[in-house]
Amino acid sequence: MNLLSVQQLSCSQSAKVLFKNISFGIEQGEKIALIGVNGCGKTTLLTLLTTLKDNPNPAIATKQGLKLTYLPQQPAFNPTDTILDHLFRGDSATTQAIREYQRCLAVMDADPNAPIEKAFEDAIAQMNHLSAWDYEAKVTSILKELDIHHLSQLMSTLSGGMIKKISLAKVFFEETDLLIMDEPTNHLDIKTIEWLETMLSRMNTTLLMVTHDRYFLDKICTKIFEIDQQSLFTYEGNYGTFLEQKEQRALIQQKEEQTIRGILRVELAWLRRGPKARSTKQKARKDRAHDLLNREGLAEEKTLELAVSGRRLGKKILELKHLSHSFAEKNLIQDFSYTFKAGEKIGILGPNGAGKTTLFNIITERLQPQSGEVDRGVNTVFGYFDQHSYAFDLTDSIFDHVKRLGSYITLHDGTQLSAAKLLERFLFPSSSLKTLIGKLSGGERRRLHLVCMLLTNPNFLLFDEPTNDLDITTLSVLEDFLLNFPGCVLVISHDRYFMDRVVDNLLIFKGDGKVSHFPGSYSDYSEALKSMPTSTQKQPVLTKPAEVIKPAAVAPSGPKRQLTNKEREEFKTIEKDITTLETELAELTALFAAGEGSPETFEKAGKRMKDISALLEAKMSRWDELAAFA
Repeated sequence: MNLLSVQQLSCSQSAKVLFKNISFGIEQGEKIALIGVNGCGKTTLLTLLTTLKDNPNPAIATKQGLKLTYLPQQPAFNPTDTILDHLFRGDSATTQAIREYQRCLAVMDADPNAPIEKAFEDAIAQMNHLSAWDYEAKVTSILKELDIHHLSQLMSTLSGGMIKKISLAKVFFEETDLLIMDEPTNHLDIKTIEWLETMLSRMNTTLLMVTHDRYFLDKICTKIFEIDQQSLFTYEGNYGTFLEQKEQRALIQQKEEQTIRGILRVELAWLRRGPKARSTKQKARKDRAHDLLNREGLAEEKTLELAVSGRRLGKKILELKHLSHSFAEKNLIQDFSYTFKAGEKIGILGPNGAGKTTLFNIITERLQPQSGEVDRGVNTVFGYFDQHSYAFDLTDSIFDHVKRLGSYITLHDGTQLSAAKLLERFLFPSSSLKTLIGKLSGGERRRLHLVCMLLTNPNFLLFDEPTNDLDITTLSVLEDFLLNFPGCVLVISHDRYFMDRVVDNLLIFKGDGKVSHFPGSYSDYSEALKSMPTSTQKQPVLTKPAEVIKPAAVAPSGPKRQLTNKEREEFKTIEKDITTLETELAELTALFAAGEGSPETFEKAGKRMKDISALLEAKMSRWDELAAFA
């Protein structure tokens, strides 16, 4: 069933054409990603689709009674609202009943002796009257899975990540025909992104989303729309299939362009001969030649270029010595020390609010640690790519802002590049240099932030959520640049694809002030988590694994069978084997925590950990069988 159809839709902003005469349809059950370079009109297209009720467009038709839900990049909220107010703002009787029920629960949770029994009884009676318990159970389950508690908190006091999680929860409370999401993974930690993947995979709801998260794209989508060269192209399949089809499309376009150029050569030669006859046939040929000459040819795909001269690092780069810092009685960093080595590329993982950005602010001296020392080498120059591009004056033009930072940059080959030429390399043509920064899209602003950072010629780069708002093309170029960057790189990111490509070891923030080191990529870390017993997964590289709790024997319903002599010996042996395996697993975990050893050592240790986990599971299962009769 067709839910939405677009026919010959065009849109411009000022003098810039975003897309023209695009057409597409969305069928029930499809999960579609909309991709394209920053500034091509992705968010604009979503806005046109989601504001039809207030701004009808003759080029867009929807199924009668279509229920559409929209999650924007920056969710709107009233700062004076509590979480409870924001989640249950609807006017329906069911929504109001659940709101009152949740309010009573929150009050009783905060103060068990609060005089609220009558209100609670009335709330339960209303829930019974409306048969709202199934819906309430769904709401409670989603809030629990997203770790949303303390519903009396004001929205204005929450982090960007928590606001995004609350907005996600609200989206999933209600049934909808078409769910439209703009960058849903921005500001989310990896645990929440994986939860969102699971939710969207099992939902039957039709989905249209803009996202740069390539693992997310690959796992969720069944179709991809790409805005390119002011047109919209459709690709069946996920992100991997899209790459293959896009390559084929590029080859076909190149062949078509070569064919047209061949025709042009023939036609130009004919025109230069100046045929005297002016028959209708010859006039048509002449018109055709002029049409070919004046046509809009295949646009050459511009590629973002990143390059700096590579300022030399000194012998001492950066030493963090026994850092500790707390905020509002929450321990963010506790006695953390680390010495950075040349060429290191380190990723930082951890839940929102665990202290990752706090560490960056301490390193760059924007924040003084409550204890400990930051010892920076004399030749170390930081380049800090923050989450929100705070340094911009939105009333500045692109060129004026960049020129104040420096007129030239020296590239790796020694050549100098002017600010204007550097901007062209970052896909800001000369015609756009007078554009006010406030009029740029979020992705264009982030790209400009990259230009400004590179103008300082840093040798130690700090990236705080660099993938937010950047398009996939820019991310690929940035990844290649970082892989070849000779200095140090420290990255906070929840983009698993980006982390796998760029970093070679990790710092894990646990949320309790402790920070551990893991030698490997995000996927290596994820596999290490899976290979460990469930009881150790929360802290795989910090602590000795907790002892495996042996399951209690289940009493048989009939007369108890006695173990044979052979089974009694096996039972004793299994207990010893379990202890031995647990000890070996603890030693291997400690090896990963220390981070000392060759790649071959870690590879061998990882394989052994998987083997031990399988053995433990088998032996514990057998122990359970024998324990029932011991």
